[in-house]
Amino acid sequence: MEQVSLINQSFIAILQLNGLYLIGNIILLWMMFRGVTNANLHGANTFGKALHSVISLCVVAFISGTFAFAGATVNNWALALSESGEELNGSLQAFVDGMGATEYTTAGLLPSDPLGIVFVLAILVGLIGGMWTAPGPKE
Repeated sequence: MEQVSLINQSFIAILQLNGLYLIGNIILLWMMFRGVTNANLHGANTFGKALHSVISLCVVAFISGTFAFAGATVNNWALALSESGEELNGSLQAFVDGMGATEYTTAGLLPSDPLGIVFVLAILVGLIGGMWTAPGPKE
């Protein structure tokens, strides 16, 4: 049971780090959508729109990578538990069975689930589309 305890402790630490990244994501998204709101209220020039678009791409890539990392971490956690060779209690066994992990994965830039991809694309469209539909600078 010591091996399962070690696996759990290490993956919980990784998930806690991922939780900090998600808090950072929320703050970054709030800042970016606040910029879109200000551009629509006060207007924005082309340089500001282009700069906002570049920063939006970076923020969305960070968010997408964080979601992909979380998915890979949970998959690898389930697989490590199933390969530990120890008897798992009911909740851990249900978790392993529900994940259905068959191989270790590494996180890429895109989330592994289709809903996560749609969510990330919706954020990207909202940020860039919202900025480029903003009016020009008001005099």
